[in-house]
Amino acid sequence: MRTDVEIIATADRGVRHSATGGLAVRVTSPGHAQLIGTAATPLGGDEIVVRIRVEPGAHLSVGSVAATIALPARDRADSRARWDIEVGAGGRLRLDPQPTVVAGGAVHTSNIVADLDPTAVLDLYEHVQIGRSVQIDGATTTDLDRIERDRTGAWTGGLRVTVGGEVWLAHRVALGASTPAAAIGHRAMSSVFRYPDDRGEEVHPSEFAARLRLAGEATLTSALGSSVTATRRLTDALDTTALVPNG
Repeated sequence: MRTDVEIIATADRGVRHSATGGLAVRVTSPGHAQLIGTAATPLGGDEIVVRIRVEPGAHLSVGSVAATIALPARDRADSRARWDIEVGAGGRLRLDPQPTVVAGGAVHTSNIVADLDPTAVLDLYEHVQIGRSVQIDGATTTDLDRIERDRTGAWTGGLRVTVGGEVWLAHRVALGASTPAAAIGHRAMSSVFRYPDDRGEEVHPSEFAARLRLAGEATLTSALGSSVTATRRLTDALDTTALVPNG
């Protein structure tokens, strides 16, 4: 199934949107929109494309009402999601969807591409969990078999940000079976990208978490761990250190 979503925020006409496929959009208050699942997606073979445009001077916050669960189809494991983001002069965007959970046997790829005006503001959150089962204490043999199957999911995520036409960030992260992260028990990741942000670096190597100062005025805070609950806690703590709310 192909899912296409478009959200456009304007300074004078509010939020306009359209959606086809497995997602819908609801405007819950001025400048606030939520993505809502209307069908099981992404399954193997599915593609999701979300386009968000914040026009000059407009403010927009986008979230989701539930986690995204990537599942394998009977004859295909891979699915894809792409986020195309554009924020114009003086525009502000906060994108904070619920986590993506990759179930056993699923292979999900996500790419986020953001193009910002130098006077724009972007707060971009991403959370990913490999497997739907994280509690092991007291599990039966059948439960442990299911947990092990869930750990066979795989996710690859890319994030590319340009500011004024110049590339400020381009990186990729891989989680799941056969990755270095899996070898040390890390099945989850959280990250927060902020622009503009002139705070310095803060690194916690023992917890695999850090806030990095990027070239120019931007930061990327990220953490790896065994569960998305743990990685969100780490990024929340690092990201809010000496954070001054924008405008």
